[in-house]
Amino acid sequence: MTDQTSPETTSATSSTASDGTPDLSAVTVSVLGAGNMGGAFVRAMLAAGVSPQNLRVVNSSDASSRRAADELGATAGSVSDLTGSDVVVLGVKPYQLDAVMPEVRSALAEDTLVICIAAGTSLAALTEALGGHTQLVRAMPNTPMSVGEGVTHLMASDDATESSVELARALLAAAGIVVDLPEEKGHAMIGAAGSASAFVFTIVDAMIDEAVRQGIPRPEATRVVLQTVRGAATLLQETGQHPAVARGAVMSPGGTTAEGIAALERGGIRPALAGAMDAAARKSRAMSGE
Repeated sequence: MTDQTSPETTSATSSTASDGTPDLSAVTVSVLGAGNMGGAFVRAMLAAGVSPQNLRVVNSSDASSRRAADELGATAGSVSDLTGSDVVVLGVKPYQLDAVMPEVRSALAEDTLVICIAAGTSLAALTEALGGHTQLVRAMPNTPMSVGEGVTHLMASDDATESSVELARALLAAAGIVVDLPEEKGHAMIGAAGSASAFVFTIVDAMIDEAVRQGIPRPEATRVVLQTVRGAATLLQETGQHPAVARGAVMSPGGTTAEGIAALERGGIRPALAGAMDAAARKSRAMSGE
């Protein structure tokens, strides 16, 4: 952490920008495991204002760390860099957590913020594995965070300070939206956000295939469907309309849209989507041992 004995320095986690948000330019971050989600987290933090030289990527080998750092625009690091970091991000797979915890635990200062993005664990289990460390949050992002359009469920330990939570939010500011909900809502969030992007991808894929079957060339079908899905979501976000109201505005009596909606309802779209979300939530509970 930043040297607290020098009167000329201040903690990076306590500095704020002119708009009141944490100043990330001097915050040092070590990311342990920069795979798909860890790498997306790195890009989000860089976009939020963390300096590339202060963001160290620590993978399973020096070569892997260098490759990931070069690809992401960060700095290659090593396990020794965990010591002295303001923030340590645990981006490893859930089954790797137990193996890395001893090294992480020994490297932490009292005020180091630990952000875990691994599924299948809990704040209680992480706190115990880290020897009672208090500055701990879990962050469950979905893959659209890699393009700045994600949803991240943020869960803080009971003893985490507000400054730590604000720092976590600031690091995720360029990743999309951050939703603060209790940890017990995490399984429902898996169905509503974490796994739900894949449900949308499946729906989009099916729409493109049907457009092609109807005679639209695949490149045009892809552009049309993607823009339609994007436009529909943007309309709901910007107008605040209830989806049923927006749908009603498109449905003329006896028209094409009404016929299509009736086909969707006959096909069971609502129970199918509800079942997919419930299945994802139930699997999340099982992975957590609940």
